[in-house]
Amino acid sequence: MKKQRTKSRRAGKRKGSLEETISYAMYRDDPSNYQVSYRDKDQIKKTGLKEFLSTEEFSPIPLSRIVLVSKNDLAVWKKGQKEVLVK
Repeated sequence: MKKQRTKSRRAGKRKGSLEETISYAMYRDDPSNYQVSYRDKDQIKKTGLKEFLSTEEFSPIPLSRIVLVSKNDLAVWKKGQKEVLVK
């Protein structure tokens, strides 16, 4: 008899590509090289990833308003893309 494989997934929700990109930037790369572009009312604002995550002013901004994550002016994640562009 074949043994059934059990699912090795963690319980709960899986990370999306944006969360994976931010996690990669924070823990496996230098976060000071990353910039985040996000919607604020009727304009797009750009700031460093470290500032975006550490400033209390930015804490209420949901991830759904992020439109672009770039590293050294090269797009790494873009809203609407199903996978990470570059690491």
